[in-house]
Amino acid sequence: MILTSDEKLHFIFHFSLGLLSLLQLTECEKIRLVGPSRCSGRVEVFHQDTWGTVCHDQWSTANAEVVCRELNCGTAVEAKKRAFFGQGKDEIWLDDVQCTGHESSILKCQHTPFGQNNCGHSEDAGVICSEHVRFVNGTSRCNGRVEIYHKGNWKRVCDNEGHKMAQVVCREAGCGNPVSQTKTLYFGEARDQSGVKTTCSGNETSISQCSTADFSENCVDATVVCASRQPIRLVNGPNRCSGRVEIYYSEQWGTVCDDKWGMQEAIIACHEMNCGNALEVKHKAYFGRGQDQIWLGEIECTGHEKSLADCSHRGFGEHHCDHSEDAGLVCSETVRLINGTEGCSGRVEVFHDGRWGKVCKNNWGLKEAAVVCKELNCGAPKKSQDTFYFGESSLRGFTSRCSGNVSSISQCQLQEHTGSCEGVSIACAGQPPLRLVNGSDRCSGRVEILHDGQWGTVCDDEWDLRDAQVVCRAMDCGTPQAAKSGAFFGEGQGVIWLDNMNCLGNETSLVDCSHRSFGETNCGHREDAGVICSATIRLISGTDMCSGRVEVRRGERWSPVFNVNWGMNEATVVCREMNCGDPVKISGSFGQGGGLRGDEIHCNGGESSLTQCTHRDYTKSITDHIEEASVVCSGNVKLTGGSTHCDGRVEIYDKGQWGTVCAESWDINDATVVCRQLDCGKPHELIEAGPGTGQTWTEQIECNGMESTLTECSQSPYPDRTCNTAVVAGVSCTESLAVRLVNSNDECSGRVEVRHGDHWQTVCDTDWTLSKAEVVCESLECGHAVNAPGGAFFGRGSGSVVEASKSCFDSMSSLQQCSVKGFIRAACGHEHDAGVLCAAQIRLVDGSGECSGRVEVFYKGQWGTVCDDDWEMSDADVVCRQLGCGRAISAPLSAHFGGGSGPVWLDNVECSGQEAALTHCSHDGFGKSNCGHDEDAGVVCLGGQQKPKITISPATEVNWEDRVEMTCTIVTEHMGGTFLLKKTQGSFQMEKFSDHESATFIFPKVDFSQKGSYYCEYQKKLANQVIYYPQGNAADLSVVVKLEKPSISLMSPHTQELYSPDTISVPRGSTFSVTCSVHSKYPGGVFYLTHSNTNTTETKSAFGHLTSYVANFELSAIGYEQQGGYTCLYSVNIYKKSFYSVHSNTLYITVI
Repeated sequence: MILTSDEKLHFIFHFSLGLLSLLQLTECEKIRLVGPSRCSGRVEVFHQDTWGTVCHDQWSTANAEVVCRELNCGTAVEAKKRAFFGQGKDEIWLDDVQCTGHESSILKCQHTPFGQNNCGHSEDAGVICSEHVRFVNGTSRCNGRVEIYHKGNWKRVCDNEGHKMAQVVCREAGCGNPVSQTKTLYFGEARDQSGVKTTCSGNETSISQCSTADFSENCVDATVVCASRQPIRLVNGPNRCSGRVEIYYSEQWGTVCDDKWGMQEAIIACHEMNCGNALEVKHKAYFGRGQDQIWLGEIECTGHEKSLADCSHRGFGEHHCDHSEDAGLVCSETVRLINGTEGCSGRVEVFHDGRWGKVCKNNWGLKEAAVVCKELNCGAPKKSQDTFYFGESSLRGFTSRCSGNVSSISQCQLQEHTGSCEGVSIACAGQPPLRLVNGSDRCSGRVEILHDGQWGTVCDDEWDLRDAQVVCRAMDCGTPQAAKSGAFFGEGQGVIWLDNMNCLGNETSLVDCSHRSFGETNCGHREDAGVICSATIRLISGTDMCSGRVEVRRGERWSPVFNVNWGMNEATVVCREMNCGDPVKISGSFGQGGGLRGDEIHCNGGESSLTQCTHRDYTKSITDHIEEASVVCSGNVKLTGGSTHCDGRVEIYDKGQWGTVCAESWDINDATVVCRQLDCGKPHELIEAGPGTGQTWTEQIECNGMESTLTECSQSPYPDRTCNTAVVAGVSCTESLAVRLVNSNDECSGRVEVRHGDHWQTVCDTDWTLSKAEVVCESLECGHAVNAPGGAFFGRGSGSVVEASKSCFDSMSSLQQCSVKGFIRAACGHEHDAGVLCAAQIRLVDGSGECSGRVEVFYKGQWGTVCDDDWEMSDADVVCRQLGCGRAISAPLSAHFGGGSGPVWLDNVECSGQEAALTHCSHDGFGKSNCGHDEDAGVVCLGGQQKPKITISPATEVNWEDRVEMTCTIVTEHMGGTFLLKKTQGSFQMEKFSDHESATFIFPKVDFSQKGSYYCEYQKKLANQVIYYPQGNAADLSVVVKLEKPSISLMSPHTQELYSPDTISVPRGSTFSVTCSVHSKYPGGVFYLTHSNTNTTETKSAFGHLTSYVANFELSAIGYEQQGGYTCLYSVNIYKKSFYSVHSNTLYITVI
């Protein structure tokens, strides 16, 4: 075929369109919604020939917007979490998805590598998109030009000035009510000239229910502005742009918790309030405590959201806060900088007469620039302002003239300008500036900050990597490598400006972080904080400081590295230079910077820095699909030689090599930091391991236990001795154990979760007993189990649920074996998650007897004391009752019975007096104390008291509907008191007063709901007090259905003879019946007759009365095929559960 040039162009054009549509189809086919409609459901992604779900971590409205657009749906209405559309199955492909909202596909958003997650299917993400309407070119998701889905395509809507149509559109998009417009806003024009006209009554729930007609003539596009469904307000502040943040949800105003509240979130809130720049974030109810609801907790914004409700958060009403943690903010009220490179640069706009406008260059000078920079806490204007340009605006223009001592641009003369207006762009220096002193390069040193014209240092109290991250960013340096304390870079001079820094890590300046007031400190210069940032390389958008997109420093700018022949050699050098161990992956989903110019780098793998590798400039073309290079490193700490990555010898990466750590000074604080850095929970026990291979670091590591990484801890040579390298440090972290307890105030109580591989699973409370809970407490070295609550007492978990089978919870070794081999999946949901309360063993030492002395607690195989901070009679009462020593007479302080030895296990203990064990009271956590043994707490009790005993008759294992009697007995001098029978699970309780030593509780017919662990309590009322005797030991009641073994016989219908031998011969062609019979108290059962030769089973309902039941199975005209073995099985169904007897003896029939 020969084509002309025009025909060739025509062919190429259509061929390209075909390829483009094919590509779009391929990408679109990689995502779907599983739910009630094409535009709402559980999000699923296709990868490696399998559909899998998306975890709801970081799931936000911005993510939902991308999904809705990718699937050709309308406006994102809601981003749903917690498997709102049901749990998926098989793979969870994506986690920590963070979209800006502008991506063409969710697969192009930042996310963890495919298949890497810490989620269960109870955390599957979903979306609800409007199916029939969307807003185009709006400033938020609730305004814009209206388009509707009509006849399989999106169509522009022609404006017919219909308020009723606007009501329906806003309602369907989940955006509240339409806002009256004084003038029609312009949101661009549709490319398609044809459109539709709609007619609505106003009460429809969807635009699809309105009358719609095609309209081929030219028309004006319909635009709608809706009120946000969750508007916000600022309360108790000095002006409209500062105060306590409150959000409207479910027809009620509520506050926002300050967990993770930072500048990113403040920026979104200020924009939503139509205010200027975010100046400060406020924590701890700075603007007073709110009332009623706290709507949002752990809110995290990317900076691209259009409203606070669109940011990722736990869910409305889900939080762990009270109103003392209400979040607040301060925004600039009358001025803002738009389109800048950071918070202190941009196009100047002012708020005047209720509207924003731009400032014209007419009459603009250094005086005006200084006022704006100072008002925004941005220091002084940068020199050479003429070089900055941050775009133009169509807003009305103002001229300004400042004179005298003004603190705000609003105090200057502002006049609306009617002529030509070129907008002002400025860049401020940023305030207060930082510097790094005494370091090896521009990106390391002692941190100093300029305030009130004077340089001063920062105290290292609570100084960590998140604080260092803010400093590194403010200094335009790379990734933070260490947060140094103890005047690592030498002691500064003069004032110490900041103390108790508590940054989230996303702030643009240290002053944006939570801290004490300037100059308010309890530190000396020996506590000056420092940082080490990478100077020539940084990793962007990673999940930690050792992963991300690679950028290198070129002169005064950072340059991306492109993935041109990028491989393990280059990644090895990056990880070595970042002191991040070994490369794990050379790719990852860390987003793209978007620049076209960057570097191509080649290394041989032996270099110590990327600066020693070969660099070439690389410029991408618009059609170039080369992505930016990324890397995932192992990190600079690992545990080796253990059964998991969370136990074993400690190895640290430094100076290009791995090495073990001397064990001589290794303690629980050091181990705490290692477990935290590896995301392995808390230390379970310290290990002294044999030497590994290679280097042993001989420096003494000293952590306080609060650091986030081991590099933040101080290191020093061993004084006056050398390290014994034959024994090196190790640790077993809680994430390496077969079981853990979570969602409580300490590791010895909480929801039970068991580990299989790297996955944690909850345990169903069916068949959960105190004896099984005891195995958990023993495994965790947490003493004895005193309660085994079910019903998600410690909150609902996530992921899969397993059975509390006896084969797995019979002993510590069986639990460990099931952790390796796997547990049996359970059918129940997370509303039945099992829990445990363990009680550490306690004793009284150095007193006059067993009921007085210094309080000591046995934990992790070691006795330790209790600090007397907050120690009072209610605490002593709990000790006395737990030991069976009656009530407390006194609670002595200050080591009244002498100072103990070993650890101080508990501090700041606060009991109500009703707790069953001392460790159930509120306290700071095991081993967390600021006390010495001169503060050991003591107790003097009234005297010993007996525990009530429990007996179960006729046995601890009974049949369903048996009569059961439980008797509580106590031996005491004075009779007359109340016995209480309780279960360890739920709120079951029976009471009975008795003048004698016992009381009997009767269950006429027990059922399955009454199985479990029971215990007795005893109370005696006196004239002015109630004496509570210690809780008795528990006994387990098992309710079973035991079916007797059935009998089998052969009967001749003619002679009515019954044959019951094991083997019988019958003539061929004769007729017999096999009879199955059983003695049983359970009627309504069925018999199963199984023929072994043909492996077939026949079923018949049993008949009979009282306790005898039979069924007859006819064998007519017996043939050779019917000879062989026959057995009977009896089954009944009770409470929707089937129970089976054992098989009868086998009857062998021979045909002759």
